[in-house]
Amino acid sequence: MRLVDVHCHLDSPAFERRLHDLLETARSAGVCAWISAAIHPSGWEAVRMLSRCHAGVYHALGVHPWYCSDDSLPLIPSLASQASEAVAIGEIGLDSKRPVFPLERQLSVFSRQLGIARELKLPVILHCRGAFNEMLQLFRKEGAPAGGILHNFSGGPELAKAFMDYGLAFSLGGVLTWRNSARRTLLLKEIYPHSLLLETDAPDIPPVEARGTVNSPANILYNLKAASELLDVPAEEIAAFSTANAGRIFGIAL
Repeated sequence: MRLVDVHCHLDSPAFERRLHDLLETARSAGVCAWISAAIHPSGWEAVRMLSRCHAGVYHALGVHPWYCSDDSLPLIPSLASQASEAVAIGEIGLDSKRPVFPLERQLSVFSRQLGIARELKLPVILHCRGAFNEMLQLFRKEGAPAGGILHNFSGGPELAKAFMDYGLAFSLGGVLTWRNSARRTLLLKEIYPHSLLLETDAPDIPPVEARGTVNSPANILYNLKAASELLDVPAEEIAAFSTANAGRIFGIAL
């Protein structure tokens, strides 16, 4: 069984000095690849170096909606030249639940990064909280990205259908282990098998089994187990589809 963690932040200070050991632990459990997403230009070089230094680690570059500050805006045009080794543009998107910056600014920053992703024909890794309609409106106005995922997707099956119409898939992580399983089962049944991927978002959003700790890359196994139980499908089958979806969407040879 092989797994791909399609969304994590391996450049986090939480992993400093122990990343190699954490990756080896995850690798021994069947994880064969990780996509580490930058959230601010200050982290672009760090994730690029991680992908060069660690086998199976890939990276994505972007400006997260929490970090579209004045110092990051002038650097967005350089994203196109910086992303030559990246497998995606991300983590980018919209967030009205934690509006560090006005939604108008977030939309402007998001739109510019979507344009770069389309120009480079790269998929996107999307963050969206409380702004699904605004994101869909932007797609209708400016065009869909060249594939990608909504990470830690919190919408229901009908909303998922709307995003699938734009060629997008969904990655789910620790939330699969939380309560409200009936709603998540409906979502899983809508997006499985060809639009479901697995993530950890490490070091954030640990599964219930690791609550109160720093989320680690190996915890994707808990998320897989939860998906298997909710769908009543063997874990090996879900892992196979999720891994194949990751390879197809991000152009990774697995």
